[in-house]
Amino acid sequence: MSIHMRDIGLAVLGLFQLHPAEEPQLNDEQRLLIEAYRSGQVPEAAWQEHLEHDPQLARYWRATSRH
Repeated sequence: MSIHMRDIGLAVLGLFQLHPAEEPQLNDEQRLLIEAYRSGQVPEAAWQEHLEHDPQLARYWRATSRH
């Protein structure tokens, strides 16, 4: 049995493929809240409270790279 370079290449490629974590789906209210926060309409303290009380929103916020 021989191992072909193509097989090794595919195996190595499979090791390094990045699979992004699935972002939680947000409802319209959550999307609007994020937009309001990013535009400065929601104070930091209120934003942190929203994140504490809404685990789905908090997961999304942690999963996104831009804040």
